[in-house]
Amino acid sequence: MNFEEIVKKDKEFFVQGYARVPLVLVEGQGAILKDINGKEYIDCFAGIAVSNVGHAHDRLVQAATNQMKKLIHTSGRFFNIPQTLLVEKLEEITPTYLKHTYLCNSGTEAVENAVKLVKKHAYSQGKPGGTLIALEGSFHGRLGYALSLTGQGKYKKGLANYTNIPGIVHAPVPYSYRTKMDEDELGTDCALAVEEIIDKHIVGDVAAFIMEPILGEGGIIVPPVSYFETIARILKERDIPFILDEVQSGFGRTGKLFAAEHWDLNPDLMTMAKGMGGGMPIGAVIASSKIANSVESGDFFSTYGGNPVCSAVALENIEILRDENLIQNATKIGKIFFDGLLDLQKKHSLIGDIRGKGLMIGIELVQNQETKKPASEETNKIVNYLKDEGIIIGLGGIFGNVLRLQPPLCINEDQANKVLEEIEEVFGKL
Repeated sequence: MNFEEIVKKDKEFFVQGYARVPLVLVEGQGAILKDINGKEYIDCFAGIAVSNVGHAHDRLVQAATNQMKKLIHTSGRFFNIPQTLLVEKLEEITPTYLKHTYLCNSGTEAVENAVKLVKKHAYSQGKPGGTLIALEGSFHGRLGYALSLTGQGKYKKGLANYTNIPGIVHAPVPYSYRTKMDEDELGTDCALAVEEIIDKHIVGDVAAFIMEPILGEGGIIVPPVSYFETIARILKERDIPFILDEVQSGFGRTGKLFAAEHWDLNPDLMTMAKGMGGGMPIGAVIASSKIANSVESGDFFSTYGGNPVCSAVALENIEILRDENLIQNATKIGKIFFDGLLDLQKKHSLIGDIRGKGLMIGIELVQNQETKKPASEETNKIVNYLKDEGIIIGLGGIFGNVLRLQPPLCINEDQANKVLEEIEEVFGKL
């Protein structure tokens, strides 16, 4: 089939529930993708922060092949070796106190099951289950509780009561660029707003507070240090479980194995997916013993969760990150991108802010530096221009005006410099 035939069949048979980049991709290797016409692209989106070790890594392919020759599926009713080794490994590499893992198939499922865990924990203490607090501008998934926790209305249009689950409250996001307040003061104020919600506006108990350490779909928003320090204190004083959503920021993306390490965070639960499986569908929530011990047999089950092939690949993925120094490379190449983008910002008033950590970088575009009016149309044009020049880049943000650089962590200096050259050229055209 050619490009036109595939697009035609897609429109005829596939639910048109999201916009597509007009590319039919057929091959990938490292940080390079190739389309159906043979054109190559430097991938700066990694399948939405998924292919952290690169496309078609030999060791991932071998891990999947070896396991498929032995056993592809058993269901969660039986033990399997890769699953057992993976949950042991996750206990080893995640923050202190996290010990017990539930494996599932995606980030959305990981969040849904984190909610179940804190609800069961509350029930075990004789509490009704309580309120969950999330952040405005956040993204936690597109189904059920995960969508209700998501703090962006654009994902909920037309879904009415499906996204209005009772007992969910959204708190202010510490979005430094869009305030004139000092960054540390903003962080403290936003955290204290959570405290006020807990103490003055919620009747009953609070089941948990959930946040992304760096807001991904929200536009790569990095909260100030003061926010993390204050929120951790508030939650600890009230014995409120802290869920850290590392679905997008985990597995080396930010220059640490988990973004929590940047702020020495010790959550009670942590959700994972995306970069965990190098492209295989796998997700997880890991919890402290205090939380996990509240569950009873029958509370959880997944037909495919902990699938032996996905688990084997996830295990190998973790080893590759370390063996090939990809986490360190995220820091190294991330600095090259930041330095180049900061130079570019001096030349183009369209660039309002550059932020992120490692290879999780956001470039917020504005029509006016004073009013900070979002340049959403220009952002979309740049994404398309870059695609035409052989660069795949992401788009996001609360206002749809943030370019997202989230390439495979194996991207090299030459590729990074090529991307910067093309970005500069496109800004020149605009």
